[in-house]
Amino acid sequence: MLTALAIGALGCPDSSRPKTGLEPSSPVRAPAPQTDEQRYAGTYIYAGGEAERAGIKTAVDHATQGMVGKNIARDELMKRSEVRPTYTIRFDGKGNVAVETPGFPSEVSSLDGTEVQFKNKYGDVLQNRQRFVDGALLQESRTSDGGGSTQFRLRPDGNTMVVTRASRSPKLPGVVEYHLTYARQPGTP
Repeated sequence: MLTALAIGALGCPDSSRPKTGLEPSSPVRAPAPQTDEQRYAGTYIYAGGEAERAGIKTAVDHATQGMVGKNIARDELMKRSEVRPTYTIRFDGKGNVAVETPGFPSEVSSLDGTEVQFKNKYGDVLQNRQRFVDGALLQESRTSDGGGSTQFRLRPDGNTMVVTRASRSPKLPGVVEYHLTYARQPGTP
Protein backbone atom coordinates (compact mmCIF):
# COMPACT_ATOMS: atom_id res chain seq x y z
CA MET A 1 0.00 0.00 0.00
CA LEU A 2 2.82 2.42 0.82
CA THR A 3 4.39 1.72 -2.57
CA ALA A 4 1.09 2.53 -4.30
CA LEU A 5 0.90 5.87 -2.48
CA ALA A 6 4.47 6.72 -3.37
CA ILE A 7 3.89 5.86 -7.04
CA GLY A 8 0.65 7.89 -7.02
CA ALA A 9 2.43 10.91 -5.53
CA LEU A 10 4.99 10.91 -8.33
CA GLY A 11 2.26 11.60 -10.84
CA CYS A 12 0.68 14.48 -8.86
CA PRO A 13 0.91 17.97 -10.38
CA ASP A 14 2.38 19.32 -7.12
CA SER A 15 5.42 17.06 -7.41
CA SER A 16 6.71 18.62 -10.64
CA ARG A 17 10.20 20.18 -10.69
CA PRO A 18 10.39 23.83 -9.70
CA LYS A 19 10.74 26.29 -12.61
CA THR A 20 14.21 27.74 -13.08
CA GLY A 21 13.21 30.90 -14.93
CA LEU A 22 14.95 29.63 -18.05
CA GLU A 23 11.92 27.93 -19.58
CA PRO A 24 10.71 29.40 -22.90
CA SER A 25 7.53 30.72 -21.27
CA SER A 26 9.44 32.59 -18.50
CA PRO A 27 9.49 36.41 -18.82
CA VAL A 28 12.92 37.90 -19.53
CA ARG A 29 13.77 40.73 -17.19
CA ALA A 30 16.04 43.44 -18.48
CA PRO A 31 18.41 44.93 -15.92
CA ALA A 32 17.13 48.17 -14.42
CA PRO A 33 18.67 51.18 -16.16
CA GLN A 34 21.37 52.91 -14.15
CA THR A 35 20.84 56.43 -12.89
CA ASP A 36 23.29 59.17 -13.85
CA GLU A 37 24.68 58.97 -10.32
CA GLN A 38 25.34 55.23 -10.63
CA ARG A 39 26.93 55.65 -14.05
CA TYR A 40 29.26 58.51 -13.06
CA ALA A 41 30.32 57.46 -9.54
CA GLY A 42 33.94 56.36 -9.50
CA THR A 43 37.54 57.43 -9.96
CA TYR A 44 38.93 58.36 -13.36
CA ILE A 45 42.63 58.52 -14.28
CA TYR A 46 44.07 60.84 -16.93
CA ALA A 47 44.64 58.86 -20.14
CA GLY A 48 44.91 61.60 -22.78
CA GLY A 49 48.66 61.82 -23.26
CA GLU A 50 50.90 64.60 -24.50
CA ALA A 51 48.75 65.60 -27.49
CA GLU A 52 45.92 66.67 -25.17
CA ARG A 53 48.35 68.50 -22.89
CA ALA A 54 49.67 70.39 -25.93
CA GLY A 55 46.06 71.23 -26.83
CA ILE A 56 45.77 73.24 -23.62
CA LYS A 57 48.68 75.49 -24.62
CA THR A 58 47.16 75.94 -28.08
CA ALA A 59 43.79 76.90 -26.55
CA VAL A 60 45.45 79.40 -24.16
CA ASP A 61 47.53 80.91 -26.99
CA HIS A 62 44.42 81.28 -29.14
CA ALA A 63 42.41 82.94 -26.34
CA THR A 64 45.16 85.48 -25.58
CA GLN A 65 46.18 86.26 -29.17
CA GLY A 66 46.70 89.99 -29.70
CA MET A 67 46.16 90.77 -26.03
CA VAL A 68 48.23 93.40 -24.18
CA GLY A 69 49.93 91.64 -21.26
CA LYS A 70 49.38 88.24 -22.86
CA ASN A 71 52.43 86.64 -21.23
CA ILE A 72 51.05 87.27 -17.73
CA ALA A 73 47.59 86.11 -18.80
CA ARG A 74 49.04 82.96 -20.41
CA ASP A 75 50.95 82.06 -17.24
CA GLU A 76 47.85 82.45 -15.08
CA LEU A 77 45.64 80.53 -17.52
CA MET A 78 48.16 77.69 -17.89
CA LYS A 79 48.41 77.41 -14.09
CA ARG A 80 44.60 77.17 -13.77
CA SER A 81 44.43 74.70 -16.68
CA GLU A 82 46.61 72.14 -14.91
CA VAL A 83 45.75 68.58 -15.95
CA ARG A 84 44.39 66.79 -12.91
CA PRO A 85 45.82 63.27 -12.57
CA THR A 86 42.47 61.93 -11.33
CA TYR A 87 38.87 62.89 -10.71
CA THR A 88 36.74 61.06 -8.14
CA ILE A 89 33.01 61.67 -8.44
CA ARG A 90 30.92 60.79 -5.37
CA PHE A 91 27.22 61.07 -4.63
CA ASP A 92 25.86 61.02 -1.08
CA GLY A 93 22.36 59.74 -1.93
CA LYS A 94 20.85 62.99 -0.59
CA GLY A 95 21.16 64.96 -3.83
CA ASN A 96 24.75 66.17 -3.44
CA VAL A 97 27.81 65.52 -5.58
CA ALA A 98 31.50 65.86 -4.72
CA VAL A 99 34.24 66.12 -7.33
CA GLU A 100 37.62 65.39 -5.76
CA THR A 101 41.27 65.46 -6.85
CA PRO A 102 44.23 65.06 -4.48
CA GLY A 103 45.81 68.49 -3.87
CA PHE A 104 42.62 70.37 -4.79
CA PRO A 105 39.74 71.39 -2.49
CA SER A 106 36.73 69.09 -2.78
CA GLU A 107 34.00 70.64 -4.95
CA VAL A 108 30.72 69.78 -3.19
CA SER A 109 27.26 71.06 -4.01
CA SER A 110 23.68 70.05 -4.62
CA LEU A 111 22.83 68.42 -7.94
CA ASP A 112 19.90 70.80 -8.34
CA GLY A 113 22.20 73.56 -9.60
CA THR A 114 22.14 75.66 -6.43
CA GLU A 115 25.25 77.86 -6.28
CA VAL A 116 27.67 77.55 -3.40
CA GLN A 117 30.70 79.66 -2.59
CA PHE A 118 33.96 77.84 -3.08
CA LYS A 119 37.65 78.76 -2.85
CA ASN A 120 39.85 76.98 -5.38
CA LYS A 121 43.45 75.85 -5.09
CA TYR A 122 44.70 79.26 -6.27
CA GLY A 123 42.69 81.28 -3.73
CA ASP A 124 40.03 82.43 -6.20
CA VAL A 125 36.56 82.72 -4.63
CA LEU A 126 33.97 81.21 -6.98
CA GLN A 127 30.24 80.77 -7.12
CA ASN A 128 30.00 77.12 -8.17
CA ARG A 129 27.10 74.89 -9.17
CA GLN A 130 26.78 71.32 -10.46
CA ARG A 131 23.99 69.48 -12.24
CA PHE A 132 23.28 66.92 -14.94
CA VAL A 133 22.53 68.38 -18.38
CA ASP A 134 21.76 66.05 -21.30
CA GLY A 135 23.36 63.08 -19.51
CA ALA A 136 26.61 64.89 -18.62
CA LEU A 137 27.70 66.25 -15.24
CA LEU A 138 28.24 69.99 -15.64
CA GLN A 139 30.12 72.25 -13.23
CA GLU A 140 29.76 75.98 -13.76
CA SER A 141 31.60 78.65 -11.83
CA ARG A 142 31.85 82.41 -11.93
CA THR A 143 33.95 85.12 -10.35
CA SER A 144 34.05 88.89 -10.69
CA ASP A 145 36.59 88.37 -13.52
CA GLY A 146 34.68 85.83 -15.59
CA GLY A 147 33.66 82.22 -15.36
CA GLY A 148 34.04 78.77 -16.69
CA SER A 149 32.67 75.30 -16.94
CA THR A 150 33.82 71.73 -16.70
CA GLN A 151 31.69 69.08 -18.39
CA PHE A 152 32.15 65.40 -17.53
CA ARG A 153 30.67 63.20 -20.27
CA LEU A 154 30.86 59.41 -20.18
CA ARG A 155 31.18 57.62 -23.47
CA PRO A 156 28.82 54.69 -24.17
CA ASP A 157 31.45 52.18 -22.92
CA GLY A 158 30.88 53.59 -19.39
CA ASN A 159 34.64 53.61 -18.75
CA THR A 160 35.91 56.54 -20.80
CA MET A 161 35.13 60.06 -19.69
CA VAL A 162 35.78 63.20 -21.76
CA VAL A 163 36.30 66.32 -19.66
CA THR A 164 35.70 69.58 -21.52
CA ARG A 165 36.92 72.72 -19.78
CA ALA A 166 36.12 76.26 -20.85
CA SER A 167 37.21 79.60 -19.35
CA ARG A 168 35.77 83.01 -20.27
CA SER A 169 36.60 86.52 -19.19
CA PRO A 170 35.77 89.97 -20.50
CA LYS A 171 39.52 90.60 -20.29
CA LEU A 172 40.28 87.80 -22.80
CA PRO A 173 39.88 88.18 -26.56
CA GLY A 174 38.81 84.53 -26.80
CA VAL A 175 37.58 81.49 -24.88
CA VAL A 176 39.99 78.88 -23.53
CA GLU A 177 38.43 75.50 -24.34
CA TYR A 178 39.98 72.05 -24.46
CA HIS A 179 39.15 68.37 -23.98
CA LEU A 180 40.87 65.75 -21.80
CA THR A 181 40.33 61.99 -21.72
CA TYR A 182 40.08 59.95 -18.52
CA ALA A 183 39.64 56.22 -17.96
CA ARG A 184 37.68 54.66 -15.10
CA GLN A 185 40.02 53.21 -12.49
CA PRO A 186 39.59 49.44 -12.39
CA GLY A 187 37.62 48.30 -9.37
CA THR A 188 35.51 51.46 -9.03
CA PRO A 189 31.79 51.34 -9.80
